[in-house]
Amino acid sequence: MHKAGILAWALVSAGLMAIGAFGPWMTALNVLSLNGWDVQKRQAVALLFISLVGALAVFLRRASTSGGVWAMVAGLAGLALTGYEHHHITSVIASVAPQYGSLARALFHVGWGLDLAIVASISLTLSGLASFFFEPGARRETGTTGHQVNAPTLPAGWYRDPNDASLLRYWNGFGWTTQTAKPAS
Repeated sequence: MHKAGILAWALVSAGLMAIGAFGPWMTALNVLSLNGWDVQKRQAVALLFISLVGALAVFLRRASTSGGVWAMVAGLAGLALTGYEHHHITSVIASVAPQYGSLARALFHVGWGLDLAIVASISLTLSGLASFFFEPGARRETGTTGHQVNAPTLPAGWYRDPNDASLLRYWNGFGWTTQTAKPAS
């Protein structure tokens, strides 16, 4: 994977965290959905802030390893916040009618928005971790001869022509030129 792929991975994960802040955090009777702004507005705003700051920091610091650190920090902060909110909402649902716990869980459950934010937070953390294992120069371009660009195999000079042993051909360090000469007798 190339560094640009990891950057895209981190930015998509941060975007999905932001979408999770607006998605339903709790559903009732599979009909009524309450998003983060309805259930826990401060926490939804904090999650949106974490995802936006994380995406901005990752993008601005994309050329250095600190971009990966920012992705991990934003991902872990988002995971802590969404994990707490998931636990809080399930605890509230269970405490409504403790003797009817399974009925309450059947009628009310955590919505996909909070689940998406949790998965996106984990993904953002993993993208930050992955950025430490892939360096920008890890993938090299190759020329038409199959040799790596900017990596001469032989120093420039006159060598026996690979197509005609009676001639010399000039090697410029990267490829054969059209210049030929007869060897000195």
